[in-house]
Amino acid sequence: MPTARGAPSLDCARQVLAVVPPLMQEIRTEMRGAAPAGMSVPQFRMLIFARNRPGASVTEVASHLGVTVPTASVAVDRLVRQGLLDAPQTPDNRRRRSIALTPVGARAVDRALASTTDAFAQRLATLTTTELQLVQQALSLLHRELAPQLPGPDA
Repeated sequence: MPTARGAPSLDCARQVLAVVPPLMQEIRTEMRGAAPAGMSVPQFRMLIFARNRPGASVTEVASHLGVTVPTASVAVDRLVRQGLLDAPQTPDNRRRRSIALTPVGARAVDRALASTTDAFAQRLATLTTTELQLVQQALSLLHRELAPQLPGPDA
């Protein structure tokens, strides 16, 4: 059901849409700086996807990245050669490969996430405790409404 113009949810949606793109740009910039040398952002996103969805198929990776299955398959192969991903064929379907981070891949993701988290913590350090709590509450609400199937902001 469409919302009426000027409704509080419409104003909130406008604010979210105004804030999220520059926020995502900042996250990508931080992640790119912390990712293993020579790794593209889509490859790194693939590693994060593998961390959050171990056992996912190459088809699911392609859907997540918005690329074709052959493109995702090439990227998976490259990450396998680098020792960052495992992608064995599944026993019940030799055409299906399920992805999983290797220990080296997991350490790379953990380092990049920690570095990005530290950078954002420094940016948020100017907020008061009350403001930080408000941001956390708002993010929890957004997560609940928009991405309930994904790990929560506290995960």
